[in-house]
Amino acid sequence: AINVPRVDMDKCTQCNKCSLICPHAAVRPFLLSQQELNSAPEDFKAGSRAAIGGGALDSYHFRIQVSPLDCTGCELCARICPADALKLEPADKATKAEKANWDFAMTLPDHGDEIDKTTIKGSQFQKPYLEFSGACEGCGETPHVKLLTQLFGDRLMIANATGCSSIWGCSAPSFPYTVNEKGEGPAWANSLFEDNAEFGFGMRRAFQQRRDYLALQVENALKDEAVPMTEKLRKLL
Repeated sequence: AINVPRVDMDKCTQCNKCSLICPHAAVRPFLLSQQELNSAPEDFKAGSRAAIGGGALDSYHFRIQVSPLDCTGCELCARICPADALKLEPADKATKAEKANWDFAMTLPDHGDEIDKTTIKGSQFQKPYLEFSGACEGCGETPHVKLLTQLFGDRLMIANATGCSSIWGCSAPSFPYTVNEKGEGPAWANSLFEDNAEFGFGMRRAFQQRRDYLALQVENALKDEAVPMTEKLRKLL
């Protein structure tokens, strides 16, 4: 990018719309405990504010952080911001100022499981399992898929038809779908041209077959008195 955004946290309303619309997951909100904030770079501390919204948010600090090396300069975040809190500036200048802050933000633990993810604001505290793809700047597809991964990414199965989404979704040797600390993430596969409905149906049938087989094995085990099993486990099954 030639120009990338920087955030004026004094103007930020913490709506998280900039993160929602970012096609490359290069703009994200972060929640920090006081202990985590104490170990942050000085500039990161200065740009953090008390989180607003009540509930679990009351115990955290908040910051919007931009990745200056991954942003493509599409300006969507600046355009959607209701408070005019994002301004674009030369990438070289932004990189010098923000790279260390982004690197620190990437070390922070995920607090998304404490926040209701069914709102725009809450969804953006969830880990995006789609990040830094090869999509064009300002892409209209990736924000939707990124949101899908934030809601269901640790157990998401994707049957991808050939098209733009298969190109930015798997441009070898890069792969923008990622995993969490447990190694869980979207299962992705691409079918040829427009047969992804049938392709996805096959994936779903195979998944259901494995579940049905597991249930059958459990039922057989319950009927077999030779299988050692506590009464408590038997009742649970």
